[in-house]
Amino acid sequence: MNNIFGREQKLKGKKTISEIFNGPKNSVNSFPFRAFYLISKSDKAIAKFGISVPKKKFRRAVDRNRIKRLVKESIRLNNSELNQLLRNKRFTIKVMIVCNSKEMPNYSLVDVKIKEIINRLSSVVNVYEEK
Repeated sequence: MNNIFGREQKLKGKKTISEIFNGPKNSVNSFPFRAFYLISKSDKAIAKFGISVPKKKFRRAVDRNRIKRLVKESIRLNNSELNQLLRNKRFTIKVMIVCNSKEMPNYSLVDVKIKEIINRLSSVVNVYEEK
């Protein structure tokens, strides 16, 4: 089991991120997080994640960065099942996770909610058919 959150798993680039938000609005909710995603057919099947914490809700950069670290750690530990499914189906999924809470979440809450989001994304990939 390869538990890393490396460069190839990070969602980067303004163009890539805008594709997620400008395309069809596919999302999965698990309060305090909302995950917007875009699925496509690809030989390099992998899940790419981006994390956004709005400045409007968390004024201090220290708080925003802490939430991002907690989410990244939870993704790192829980996304191996999703990546295996994507390799079998030959899909790539790009996911942008947005934090909607006004209060600082603790790690146990983040872990449970990110697991729930990843499980829902796995079920979406299972039923997804290329159009």
